[in-house]
Amino acid sequence: MTLDTHLLGWRTRDLDAAFLPFTRGQGIAQYTSDPVFAELVRQRVARTTGPGERPRVTPTLLRSAFSIARSAVGTKLVDGGVRDALRSPLPRAAVETFLDVFSDPSLTWDDLARLREWTSLPVLLKGVLHPDDASRALDHGVDGVVVSNHGGRQVDRSVATLDALPDIVERVAGRVPIVLDSGIRGGADAAIALALGATAVGIGRPYAYGLAVAGQVGVREVVRNHIAELDLTLGLAGHRSVAELGPEMLRAAG
Repeated sequence: MTLDTHLLGWRTRDLDAAFLPFTRGQGIAQYTSDPVFAELVRQRVARTTGPGERPRVTPTLLRSAFSIARSAVGTKLVDGGVRDALRSPLPRAAVETFLDVFSDPSLTWDDLARLREWTSLPVLLKGVLHPDDASRALDHGVDGVVVSNHGGRQVDRSVATLDALPDIVERVAGRVPIVLDSGIRGGADAAIALALGATAVGIGRPYAYGLAVAGQVGVREVVRNHIAELDLTLGLAGHRSVAELGPEMLRAAG
């Protein structure tokens, strides 16, 4: 459960480009493939009465319409192809529904109990940067925490995850796994995080770069390179396994 997107931050690159992929149906397949979300979309369309105001047709509008239609093909919303999606009100309604439900500033710690009732899967809280929040997460019975500043995209000048990690590790004291993400670009970065007490690290951005450049092969090469660099870093530091890593292998800056 991601804690740090209850509101979207001031994302200058998105603002400069005047582009949010979600508004074109991109990056929301985990929603449109879900039957419960699809039912919410159908209910939204059923509540809509009348033709509504027709927007002015522009090249940007047409590009958005085709993008939304393409993204809906193969989901719970459209049985046919792009032509069927263009004729259906469901793809556009799916984008509108997503924008309504994606961020919810009204959520509180007590809502974790509802989440626990809905699933038997492990519940990890992502976006923990303070040891007090880690303690509160444990009090609510979570199965793990993810130390993350959302890749620095939510709050400019946010605390670095490596700076936040040691205090959280001390507070959690081994009771649940601790995953660290944000800023991991290679195996050497992973070695530092593991030495500071992380159970595992996330490599979101590098694998996304590999996917963009070379698809599945690119992702595989990114993972292989990370593992190879981690292995060499261990050897160069005089260690034979990740289990031997600890804060004593690091020298504090200053």
